Amino acid sequence: MRGVNLEPLPDIPALVIAGQRRWACIADLHIGIEASLRAAGFNVPNQMPKMLSTMESLASHADRLLILGDVKQRITHASVREDREIRHVMRELMRVFQAVVITPGNHDGGLRDVVPEGCVVAATQGTVIEGAGAFHGHVWPSQKTMSCRRLVMGHVHPSVLFEDSMGGRMNEKCWYRAPLVKEKVLGRYSSHPEELVIVPAFNPLITGSPVNAGGGLLGPLLRNGLVDTLLARAYLMDGTNLGTPPTVVRKPARAK
Repeated sequence: MRGVNLEPLPDIPALVIAGQRRWACIADLHIGIEASLRAAGFNVPNQMPKMLSTMESLASHADRLLILGDVKQRITHASVREDREIRHVMRELMRVFQAVVITPGNHDGGLRDVVPEGCVVAATQGTVIEGAGAFHGHVWPSQKTMSCRRLVMGHVHPSVLFEDSMGGRMNEKCWYRAPLVKEKVLGRYSSHPEELVIVPAFNPLITGSPVNAGGGLLGPLLRNGLVDTLLARAYLMDGTNLGTPPTVVRKPARAK
């Protein structure tokens, strides 16, 4: 199990879990979010064709796919459109990957009734993939999930808040990696994972919650101090290591 590697892919919110087999790992598709945004007055195009194309391209890096929850946007049950779209997407993904596994999130009520046969919906408390503990992040992980040396989760939609020299602000998606606090973890579990990796939201409409501005640290592991946020590191999509970013990360003014 100690041989597992987590390999973020450049410029894509996806990583590869590499052990005996290779799994592409993504999180937070939020299929159907466009309808929610339109209802709020925002006219946005359907992102699914672009998302599906990018997901299918991950087959060049791995032969199996892991989705860390929030496949859909509607929390309780899928709308008719979400139902149709999710079935289509999962069937297409099952054509290019040998296996598709989902660890359900807080938006995935009724998901098991929607996905086609052969698409595996794991336990809400997580699963083990090539020696890595994988879960969405909205509930306490199981003891089996926490028995792994490294953990991967979604849910948070991590991003970094930037400010340029003119005071303009913007968010950029990021990877968030942090050690776990041993004494806190052992107060609840019988084993102590060394590192948690939080995967950015895959949906391009979701920039995220800035982890350097007090936002986004959701879920019981983070809320209850089991993750050492003081030693956390943030990485941009291009691999830039920001270390533990200050409250606002400053960027130089753009050239005119």
